[in-house]
Amino acid sequence: MNAEPILRVTDLVKEFRVRDLGRSAVVHAVSGVSFHVQRGETLALVGESGCGKSTTGRCILRLVEPTSGAVQFQGTDLLQLDHGAMRKMRRNLQIVFQDPQASLHPRLTVRRLLAEPLEVHGFERAAIDDRITELLQLVQLRPEHLDRYPHEFSGGQRQRVGIARALAISPAMLVLDEPVSALDVSIQAEIMRLLIDLRERLGLSYLFIAHDLAVVRQLADRVAVMYLGKIVEIGPAERVYDSPQHPYTQALLSAVPIPDPEVQRTRRRIMLTGELPSPIDPPSGCRFRTRCWRAEQRCTDTEPVLTADTDEHSVACHFPGADRLTAAEQHV
Repeated sequence: MNAEPILRVTDLVKEFRVRDLGRSAVVHAVSGVSFHVQRGETLALVGESGCGKSTTGRCILRLVEPTSGAVQFQGTDLLQLDHGAMRKMRRNLQIVFQDPQASLHPRLTVRRLLAEPLEVHGFERAAIDDRITELLQLVQLRPEHLDRYPHEFSGGQRQRVGIARALAISPAMLVLDEPVSALDVSIQAEIMRLLIDLRERLGLSYLFIAHDLAVVRQLADRVAVMYLGKIVEIGPAERVYDSPQHPYTQALLSAVPIPDPEVQRTRRRIMLTGELPSPIDPPSGCRFRTRCWRAEQRCTDTEPVLTADTDEHSVACHFPGADRLTAAEQHV
């Protein structure tokens, strides 16, 4: 793609200092992550809980201050902005959280929840009323919902309110931090259809954070797979799903249920052994080697570099492509 990306993240690092067994220690939450998002594109950032993907999203918006790196949004390095300039920039970059119950103030009605960001950014009263009506229509809620409180809604309806609030000031991009993981499967599908419709209607760009590769397939243009603070594979969604090169990606895909009982019974399941290593003391060399069935001495001695095998697909593995799944097993 030749156009300048709307978002470019370069060598992003986030470390937390904590107390571990009475001693000071450093949690290596995000360790040199780089990626970009084109205008109108959805990049899915996928991995197990604890891999650093949500921390990456929060660092981009500076809800958590990064340790180092660069985050360029619409050509501006967000990490160089002061508080006032960053608040203005958030008009174009918003976040939708995983748990709408926790992210929506329980004592504010939907009307107040949607009006608040507009007031903060200086909208006039008449413009606020018009925009609230428009937002309800965008997320498919009814006018009578305006004077209800968050606890009066279902989980799916609350997430629609959260999405409407994020869209209030017409951002160009949303960071979606596991926006459907707390919802029932049928409601997940409804919210995913809504997000697809909003992206097409409003020309939005998404960074979609998820732990489930099956959830993001219908929405993602590209997929970045993250493990213990690092991206291990990134590329076009079709390439990652149909020909996964990193063993961690292969294991994640093998865990996705297939809606065909015969194939599901006979498919090969890749079971990862051991626990996710501590980000306080990550393994030497390849961070995945302690759970990888292909690991050799080279994996202990040398950290693999994220290397392109095509212009748009890269993998960080000394032995990429080994033990690839069959076509039936890759189907999601």
